[in-house]
Amino acid sequence: MNLIFDTSIIIDIERGNKDTIDKIRELKDLYPAPAKITFISYFEFVHGIRNKMPKNKQKAIAFIEEFSVIQTTKATANNLSLLKNKYELPLADLLIASQVIETNNILVTKDNDFKNIEEMNKILI
Repeated sequence: MNLIFDTSIIIDIERGNKDTIDKIRELKDLYPAPAKITFISYFEFVHGIRNKMPKNKQKAIAFIEEFSVIQTTKATANNLSLLKNKYELPLADLLIASQVIETNNILVTKDNDFKNIEEMNKILI
């Protein structure tokens, strides 16, 4: 299993949050493969940097481009449908969960919304 970083983690790393970075370093010992991100996390991050100053925007874009992005598939849509019927969460969160389930990986997040999704492997920090 590999780690999938949620948007909350990506933002913390980009901002240099020491606590999050230290926890990620600990996890890297257990999961040495490069972490990936989902399509929606990529979108949320890129959308969030739209109004940054040009210098900061270029740095943020270079940062996010270091990650491999998991693309959506028909299996993603099927998982999403099942989760949407079961959980009252934002569609973006359910899409992230769907991709984590599909790839049988582990979501690393600070977002408690994912806590109750039983079908998904997750690490809440």
